[in-house]
Amino acid sequence: MTRIEPNPTTYCVTFDRVGRHGGRGGSPAPAPVEIAAADLADLAAGVLKAARPYLASREVEVELDESGRGSIICGFRVGGTFTFEVLAADRAAAGGEDRG
Repeated sequence: MTRIEPNPTTYCVTFDRVGRHGGRGGSPAPAPVEIAAADLADLAAGVLKAARPYLASREVEVELDESGRGSIICGFRVGGTFTFEVLAADRAAAGGEDRG
């Protein structure tokens, strides 16, 4: 039986703030990134990969909601916030850039 992989969707993730220095105290937030993801779990993993350099905590979870907003949870605190939007459902499969 042949498994058919879904085409990834390309998302633009724009960080409001991440960690102690990414978008707080006058420092700029990380630049927006494009992430190709087959599902929301892949998107969350891509967000974590992009945010990791700004985070000191090792206990990190990424939460997404249907409205296009997300949070980075570090232990019991919010370690960052971001928005995400769909750029194209098949852009990554057609050679779009994946910076996640």
